Amino acid sequence: MLDGGRFVEAVARLGYPGASALKGEDFDWLFDTPEHQHFLRFLCNTVNENNVLTAEEVRSFRALRDCGKPLLDEAELAEALRACRVAPAHGAPSLTRLEETDVSQLEEELQALRREKRLKTQRLRRLQVLATARSDTALRLASRREDAAAGLRDDLAALGAENAETNGALQALADEVKRLAGFLRVEAPLQGGDGAEPTPAPLLAQGGPAPVFLSQLSLEPYLRQEESNTKTLALYTQKQFFTGITDMVETSSRANFPLVDPGGRAQEDEGAVEARRTEMARLQWAHIVARHQLLHARAQEQGARAGLQWITQTLRGKAKPCASAQALQMREAGFRQDLRAVEGELEALGRAAVPAAVRESARLLNVPVVRGDLQLQLARQRYYTSRQDRVCACLLRQKASFELLRLAQELELREGGRLRGRLEELGGTLGRCDASLRRRLHAFAQPELGLAHAARPCSIIGTRDPAFSRLCKALERDGEVAGGREEPFRTYEGLERAARGRREALRSAREALAGAGRDQAAAAARLEADRDSLHGAAYSGLQHLVLTPQELRGHLQHLEAELGSLNNLMKDMVGEIRGKRAQLEHNRTLRRERDLYVYFHLDDKLLKRVVQDLEGRVCGKGECS
Repeated sequence: MLDGGRFVEAVARLGYPGASALKGEDFDWLFDTPEHQHFLRFLCNTVNENNVLTAEEVRSFRALRDCGKPLLDEAELAEALRACRVAPAHGAPSLTRLEETDVSQLEEELQALRREKRLKTQRLRRLQVLATARSDTALRLASRREDAAAGLRDDLAALGAENAETNGALQALADEVKRLAGFLRVEAPLQGGDGAEPTPAPLLAQGGPAPVFLSQLSLEPYLRQEESNTKTLALYTQKQFFTGITDMVETSSRANFPLVDPGGRAQEDEGAVEARRTEMARLQWAHIVARHQLLHARAQEQGARAGLQWITQTLRGKAKPCASAQALQMREAGFRQDLRAVEGELEALGRAAVPAAVRESARLLNVPVVRGDLQLQLARQRYYTSRQDRVCACLLRQKASFELLRLAQELELREGGRLRGRLEELGGTLGRCDASLRRRLHAFAQPELGLAHAARPCSIIGTRDPAFSRLCKALERDGEVAGGREEPFRTYEGLERAARGRREALRSAREALAGAGRDQAAAAARLEADRDSLHGAAYSGLQHLVLTPQELRGHLQHLEAELGSLNNLMKDMVGEIRGKRAQLEHNRTLRRERDLYVYFHLDDKLLKRVVQDLEGRVCGKGECS
């Protein structure tokens, strides 16, 4: 069915340079008028690039029109042709002139006519052989066309399945991207009245999605709670240990925590030990003196008791008759000996046993005092140790919570950076594919690079074919300089040279792109190291940078649309390439024409020899038949 699209294709086939900018729907109104149907059908189905006048023919026509000679239109040309057919009936006067001509001239003309007849007969036979070969070729091509149509349908079905699979993968990717975009938070603008400090809006709007990442949660409640716990711990420490420890901890300077001198500590310990030794020696001396006085008091008490007992016994003995003086003297002497023995024993005890016993008693006196002191210090140390354990447990819990939070945020930041790198790589890949596709579209947009697809192409080379006329002119101008001849055909060799140049440029561009990628990776690594150092210098363990790319959704949607257009264009390109290859593989005439074009641009002599060989083969076949 004819429409504006067929008209645009026909215009592009004729080589109009602005055909790529035309749209088919803008020319649909031309086919609504019945008086234009015949001309439009002829233009869309029959006319091709061979019907376009060359620049030389246009110049010749303009020169003929400018010279002032009359030009015949269609009616005048028909009238002249009828007059030429009627002219032999009225040519009787010319017979008299023929009789007057020379017989030799007539014989020469007869021989020329016979040669022309023989040549035309040979050409007719050749054309008959070519017609028979073309009919056989047409039958074979018809069968091949059916096979190609079946293969094309299979390829279209495979392409449809691949397109459906690609669409499913793209839809899954779009769903994943939407789900990922739903996880990311959207920061609200700062709120604040006139003259008041701005207050940040809540991280999650009312009715929004639940937080998924740790960076979406606010750390203010946790920090307030930890700050309150720290203050409570400082108060508890100040109450349990000593006054001033809070100020010392809060103002942690070198003045509050001086370095310990081992020599001064040793001197202080020796002084304390000497003082304790002196105090213990005093206690022992006091104990010895008290013991000495106690022994003297007990000795006096025992002496008094012994004297009382002697007096009692003496008074009791008065009732008996008094003994003689000699007996009394003997008793006195015995008493004196006993007294001296007792005094010797007392003196021996006072010199050896009593001082040793007193010193041992004094030494045993220090044991309970030292034991009590040690027990007091041990109890105090245990009390401080238990309180220190509680404080250390609280500090370890705070540090563990801080470390856990920091590690979780660093892990989330690392995963976010990895995801961002993958998305950047995907964007770069899609950008490269888009650039490559644009270059291909620019190449295929040139109509002279494509094959003309006529609805009814002419399969036989005739005298009215412009390509055949140019080929004859090229054969006739064999002696001309190759550099000055006109290039009437666009050969596949030229296209291959251009393609090789494009491939070399593409290879160099890819190498440059790879080098730029390596440089970019090195620069990114350096920037990452600088960022880490800057982050460590500017932020503490409780503050982290949160990366929330808000434009991710829009970029991914744009990439999805570009990928869809890329898929459609790739399918069109694959279909066109397969069609051209199939047409070139199954059409022997097109391959022969391509070989002739290549020979024409490579070497005129080689082309002439090939044409002569073909003519010789055709003549040999005609004579054999």
